[in-house]
Amino acid sequence: MTKLFIIGFSVLQLASFAQSNSSFTINGSLKNVSDNSYAYIHHKWNNLDITDSAKIKNGQFSFSGKTAEPNMYWLTKSRNISEQPNLIFFVDGGKTSITGNVDSLPQAKVVGGQTQKDYTDYNAMMIGFGAKQQSLVNTYNEAKSRGDAATMNAKVAEYQTLDKEVKSSIENFIKTHPKSAVSGYAIYFNNQNSNASIEELERIVGLLDKSILNTKYGKLAQEKLTQLRGTTIGYPAVNFAQADPNGKMVNLTDFKGKYVLVDFWASWCGPCRAENPNVVMAYNKYKDKGFTILGVSFDQSKDRWLQAVEKDNLTWTQVSDLKGWGNEAGKLYGITSIPANLLLDKDGKIVAKNLRGAELEAKLEELIK
Repeated sequence: MTKLFIIGFSVLQLASFAQSNSSFTINGSLKNVSDNSYAYIHHKWNNLDITDSAKIKNGQFSFSGKTAEPNMYWLTKSRNISEQPNLIFFVDGGKTSITGNVDSLPQAKVVGGQTQKDYTDYNAMMIGFGAKQQSLVNTYNEAKSRGDAATMNAKVAEYQTLDKEVKSSIENFIKTHPKSAVSGYAIYFNNQNSNASIEELERIVGLLDKSILNTKYGKLAQEKLTQLRGTTIGYPAVNFAQADPNGKMVNLTDFKGKYVLVDFWASWCGPCRAENPNVVMAYNKYKDKGFTILGVSFDQSKDRWLQAVEKDNLTWTQVSDLKGWGNEAGKLYGITSIPANLLLDKDGKIVAKNLRGAELEAKLEELIK
């Protein structure tokens, strides 16, 4: 249901990130688990990934700690960062109990506080919708394999109707649980790769009670709205900073006062390299008229990145965090394919996206007179 982040920390650190701490205990009972194995519990706080472990004896294990507010935890049977499946639950102080089979952790029963009750209801709703969606996808694929266009079209229509039902149900959950951390989580998670409009997301975030806006999941919901605004045409671009080849940090806001093309590319990207001559042509034509470019590379090899910069004559500012597809600026802007670009006006507002070939020069001609 969510992306998991794990890094090794000891249990002693659990309390050090909390501000107004509530004590909690997590007691587990698992079947088909060998003695002297370990259970691992993970959570994220203040952008730090925290892991604790407990030895299992006679199928029993226990964790204790403190939490500043309701927070999501997940249980795994190894420290492996990529382990699936796992058990996700919420802790908001007090006692939480887990009972189940080690071979089917996601189906374990969790009994805890009110936030966990909210999550149980929300998760059951989403699992139900997921099953319906998968059934439609399976039927669509079967129809496709036999060339049944009528059934394919029908299933597409049904999927679109179901998608509206999902959104409506999530919104209704938030309306009826305005003070729950699960509502903030639902907004954040379901808008990770959403095509929701700014107005729609503003309305949904507005359903949250003011009491949770300064909590972890209230902030994440608002950050998602800020990110959507900052990546949408007509709104100021969200700022980011990355290092140039010499290690100097460059901020997007450093270019205010100029028209700037934020160009996402990579040395290994054939279409990017094919597009570079058009970008070079536009740069040379307008660089003395208030236009510049900020290249953001999705490379992992610094040498290959800089070799491509030199070979393609990319003489403008270049930055990269050398994380490949994990580039933080790329994730911030939801970039899932390259080449991709954003054109900003002198105030840093996005005026166009993904201009190709002569489109870039035509837009610059329109803006720079």
